[in-house]
Amino acid sequence: MIVSNTSPLIVLKKARAIMLLTELFKEILIPSAVWSELKVREEEFFKRLEGLRITEVGDRRLVNALALTVDLGEAEAIALSLETDVPLLIDDLKGRRIARRMGVRIIGSLGVLALAKRNGLVDCVKPYIDRFLAEGYYLDKRLVEEFLKALDEA
Repeated sequence: MIVSNTSPLIVLKKARAIMLLTELFKEILIPSAVWSELKVREEEFFKRLEGLRITEVGDRRLVNALALTVDLGEAEAIALSLETDVPLLIDDLKGRRIARRMGVRIIGSLGVLALAKRNGLVDCVKPYIDRFLAEGYYLDKRLVEEFLKALDEA
């Protein structure tokens, strides 16, 4: 099980890697603010995504406090991850830093690719990274080089 913020779901879908996420995690919890962001353009796709569960956050005071520094979707995702004690799928650097400081276990979109490779779901992650970049998703060139090297793809 994993809690997800919006942007990793969108980038994994665009890179045709969303099914890797559903293979790795049978349940993907998203707070209502993330669902509101997803359904603007992607409602039909995500409505049918197996394992996606919209889950309400209980601690609204925490959400309100977090929303002073990150957007509402990230605030709810961080709070939901804390409430459920489940790792958080998030790519935004500021959100990752805040989540980490609060003791949340985090993983990013690249981490999903690494897990997929380690679990034998894919032989090579570079084509997915190429699709991330083709879709306009920013990744630091040095980070990509180090990531591919760590996975024996450099």
